[in-house]
Amino acid sequence: MKISTITLAAVSPTFGLATYQKRALSRTGRAQFIKQRNCLYLIIGMVLALVTFALTWRGTGDPRWDKWWPALTPIAWYLQGRCNEIFLAFYLDAFDKLRINRQPSSAVAWSTRVRLALNSYVELILNFSVLYAMLPAYMWQCGTQRPSSFADLLTYSALTITTSGGGGFVAKHWLPQMMTVYEVMCGLILLVVSFTIYTGRGLSKRGTR
Repeated sequence: MKISTITLAAVSPTFGLATYQKRALSRTGRAQFIKQRNCLYLIIGMVLALVTFALTWRGTGDPRWDKWWPALTPIAWYLQGRCNEIFLAFYLDAFDKLRINRQPSSAVAWSTRVRLALNSYVELILNFSVLYAMLPAYMWQCGTQRPSSFADLLTYSALTITTSGGGGFVAKHWLPQMMTVYEVMCGLILLVVSFTIYTGRGLSKRGTR
């Protein structure tokens, strides 16, 4: 097994699995595969967010890693892997679409690509909010308001990815700080690069008809 394959599986197991499964599919088959997985992962993100909301109704900031690490570790790995997959997939796909006279690897329509990007945008907000809920309270700035509920973390995630600020919450520890920066980068990839390219190419195709 190649080192690159192992590294890809470690960084994003879902991306590695999808890359492997798409090899034997046609362009039409890949399009259907991409749409199904995009919808599936969005549903999983919603379910995990609802479960986290139910489990933290008394408040966040005490994830009890010492007791629940066997369950929290694979969930955190999956969530971070999905965020990595969204970043890598749309980054690579966006620049691939800038190449002139090259047929796309899948038959996904441009309008559908915009919808898939929007789905992934919502999923990123949910995934990062669940990841933030796994952080202890001391990682947030003292002397300011700390996120005390999952709704606070969901708001923080939504405002962060849109570069609108953190809703008054400030990360103190390097881990949530890096997560915040990474979420902004993911949002920029989707908003600035993917939406602009997909919408522009879609309109240009319509204009040539």
